[in-house]
Amino acid sequence: MRLRDLGERALLGKLAPIGYPSGAPLPPGDDAGGVWVEGVAWLLKTDGFLYREVALSGMGPFEVGFRGVAATASDLIAKMGRPLGFTLGLFLPPDLEEAFALGLVEGAAEAAGRLGAFLLGGDTNAGSEVALTVAGFARAEAPLPRRALPGDLVYLAGERWGRTGAAIQAHYQGRDLGAYPRIREAAFYPLPRLELLSLKGLLRGSLDSSDGLAETLWQLAELGVRVELEGLPLYPDVLAFAGSERAARDLVLYGGEEFEAVLVVPPEGEAQVLARAEAVGLPLFRAGRVGEGEGVFLRGEPLPRRGYDHFRP
Repeated sequence: MRLRDLGERALLGKLAPIGYPSGAPLPPGDDAGGVWVEGVAWLLKTDGFLYREVALSGMGPFEVGFRGVAATASDLIAKMGRPLGFTLGLFLPPDLEEAFALGLVEGAAEAAGRLGAFLLGGDTNAGSEVALTVAGFARAEAPLPRRALPGDLVYLAGERWGRTGAAIQAHYQGRDLGAYPRIREAAFYPLPRLELLSLKGLLRGSLDSSDGLAETLWQLAELGVRVELEGLPLYPDVLAFAGSERAARDLVLYGGEEFEAVLVVPPEGEAQVLARAEAVGLPLFRAGRVGEGEGVFLRGEPLPRRGYDHFRP
C-alpha cells in the first residue's frame, strides 16, 4: 500500500512498536519515547521538516530554527520532561549563504536557552533544499502518557489556540498581520510552557497539540473514550481576524502548530490543578470532559477528524 493511501497515523501505528523496549516509561507512538535509568525516565524526541513548509511570510532562518526546537520541546514537556539538550541535523544547498545557516542555529540556540537547555552539536549535510531535524532529550521523574477515564475533564493549556492557525491562514492568503501582534508572536516564537511541569502528579494524561486540536482529541478518543467538547477559547484578535465565530472556531480546531498541551484532569483534582496553574501563571481553559463511548463531539455534534498528514494533500 502506498503511503498516501495508508496515511501518516496508520503508518506510525505500524512503525512505532518496531524495536521499542518493553516496560518503557511511555507506550510506543506517544509524543516521545524513553527508557528508565536508575528510576528516572530519560525521554527522547526527534522532529524533522522542510524549511519551505514551515517558513511563514516574514519568517527568516532565525524564526525557523527557533520553531524547530520549540516543536521538539513541546512533545517532551507535554510528557512532563524537562528538556536538557538538543541537536540539529541540517540539510543545506552548497550555494546557500553562510549567514542563513548561522541564523538557523542561532534561532535554535535561543529557543533552547529560554527553556534552560543547550545545543549539543549535530550534523551538516548537502541537500537540494534546506531541511532540519531536531532531536531533544529530557529528564522526567513521572512521565505522563496519553491516558483518560470517563469522568475526567479536558483542559487546554496556553493561549495560542487559533492564533497559530490564523497566522498560517494569513500566509496562504497573503494577509498582513501588522494589526494582530499576538497572532504573529504566537506563530513566530511558539515557546512551549515549562510551567506545565508544575502540574506533575496532578494530571491523568497529556498530549501535545501540534497536529491540530481536533486531531489531538481524536487521538485521545482512540484510547476508547468519548470526548465531549463544551466550549472553545475564542480570543478577540482571532475573532477579528476570522470575521465570524464559526471561522474562528475552525482556526482553533484545525489550525495546528500551537505547541500547547491538551490536559486530562481527574475531577477530584481540578481545584488543585487550577490553583497550581494560577500560582505559576499558566493559562488554562476548560474545554470539556471525557465520557464512555467513542468519538469526539462538540456540543453533542460529531466533530470531523481533520489534521495535518504528511502523506496526504
